[in-house]
Amino acid sequence: MENAFNLRERTALIVGPFTTTVQSLTMGLTQMGTDCVLLDYDNSASQRFVNQINDAREISSKYGRAIGIKSPLKTTEDVKEAISMAAHTFGSVDMLIDAQLTNKPNRYKIGEPLDHLDEEVHENYKTSVMLTHGVMNFLKSKKRGRILYLMNETYADPISAGSRGALVSFAKALAKQVVEHNVTVNVLSVALTEEFILAQYPEAKSIKEALEQLRLKDPSLRITEPDKVTNTITYLVSQYGAALNGQVIALS
Repeated sequence: MENAFNLRERTALIVGPFTTTVQSLTMGLTQMGTDCVLLDYDNSASQRFVNQINDAREISSKYGRAIGIKSPLKTTEDVKEAISMAAHTFGSVDMLIDAQLTNKPNRYKIGEPLDHLDEEVHENYKTSVMLTHGVMNFLKSKKRGRILYLMNETYADPISAGSRGALVSFAKALAKQVVEHNVTVNVLSVALTEEFILAQYPEAKSIKEALEQLRLKDPSLRITEPDKVTNTITYLVSQYGAALNGQVIALS
C-alpha cells in the first residue's frame, strides 16, 4: 500500500512536559521503531530517560532512538529552530504529537487582574499553531503525516480551558485543508492524569486522597492510565488511523 503509514523509521515530535503520559508514549513508539524527539521548555527531567531509550536501541536495532530538545518556544524562530534540529537529527518529521496537557491549579480569580491571560493563550494555543505550521512543510512534501493534539477533559482554570479548547476548531478546519496530502489532524481529550490530580491538591498524601477531594466537586471524574493514552495514539498515528480526521476523541 503506497501510502501506508508504518511506525518504523518514522520520526515523532512530542511536545510537552515530561509526564508519565509522555514517558509511556515515547517508550511505546520507540519499541515500534519510531524515533522520538521530546521538545519542551525544560528537558532536564527527560535526559536520563532518553539515555535509557538509546541504551535499549543498542540491545535491539528494531527499537527507535530518542533525543531531548530544550526550547523557549516563544517565537516562530524558536519553533523553526527546534523543528529543524529534530529533522536534522533523524532525517525528517512525520508526526506532531502535541502533549501539552496542563497540570496547573486554578489561577483565575473573579475581580482580580488577568495577569496570566497572554501566557495561557501562548502556551495552550499559539505555540501549538506555530508548531503545526512549521511541521506541515515536511508532511506536505512527503504526502503523509499525523497531527494530534492532546487536551485535558477537565481544566481547573477557565482561561486554560478556553485557550486550549480553541484547538478543536483549529484542528477541524485544518483537517479539511491537509487531507489531500494524506495528513490527518485529530484531538484526543484525556481524563484525569496523575500529574493533574496531584497538582490540584499538592498537600494530599496520595493520589487516592487527592482524587477523593476532586470528586467532591465532580463525582464523574475518571483517571486515564498512561498505557491507554499510548495505545490510542499508536493506533491514530499508524496506517489504521487514516480514516479518522478532524475528530475529537474522548478517552476515558
